[in-house]
Amino acid sequence: MDARHSTAANSGNETISCVTTGMAHDAHAPRELNNFERRVSEGLLASEFPLAFQGIYDVKTGRLARVEALIRWMHPDYGMLLPDAFLVALDHPLIALQLTCHVIDSACRALANARRLGQPVCPVAVNVPPSVVADESFPATVVQIARLHGVEPDLLELELVETEDAARLLAARTLTRPLREAGMRLAIDDFGTGYSSLALLSTIDVDTVKVAREVLKSVPGCPRASAVASGVLSMLERLDVTVVAEGVETQALAQWLAQWPKVLAQGFFYARPTFDYASVPVQERCAA
Repeated sequence: MDARHSTAANSGNETISCVTTGMAHDAHAPRELNNFERRVSEGLLASEFPLAFQGIYDVKTGRLARVEALIRWMHPDYGMLLPDAFLVALDHPLIALQLTCHVIDSACRALANARRLGQPVCPVAVNVPPSVVADESFPATVVQIARLHGVEPDLLELELVETEDAARLLAARTLTRPLREAGMRLAIDDFGTGYSSLALLSTIDVDTVKVAREVLKSVPGCPRASAVASGVLSMLERLDVTVVAEGVETQALAQWLAQWPKVLAQGFFYARPTFDYASVPVQERCAA
């Protein structure tokens, strides 16, 4: 980690906050924080942003395959806030990096705690803004955090939400190579929401494609929606990537997905998020 990044341990909960005064790909220093961004930063330092963990399951067996880390804001005045309430703060590169490092640190700490308790662990997916992933110091930052907790970087999967910036970044092998060399996996989230063309899908460097719930919300009841979803899943299966279906909330959809034996599923039908990594069910409902 270079001099632009500082890592400070909070003595109470060992929370790591990474703060930067500039991004490697930025020619100018970022603007000053506005009041809301400053409040989010203070909340991160005050441990107001815990992680919830939701299991991702094999649709055939119901076995846990991996876990996604979901950030929440436990606001002292407004209670629990979902990401839509604070993601606008990520427009500032300092907040984007601080929040990302907090999530990665918290995920690594959860993995390390599970190991200390003798529990099996599986890869954890964390959402990362493209602007942070594109920073040349980011791979070293992740490795340093993982090593601090005694966790292998290959237990982390970096998810980039499907945006034009994410698609371009994942198509640039020179940018993804350092992450690969550090052992991390890459995923594109919310696939099917309109940014990644089919042509681009053949070039992006990812291990996992998470199919957006919007693609599956009318399946299997609507024949046209089922035909579209079937085509997407069959295409992804041939690309030899891990496929995760998001928003699986009914047994009917889970049974329909079982046509693709390699597909994984995430949603309330299987398990709801929990703030305790150890509480994520290892064996959940089977589609059959």
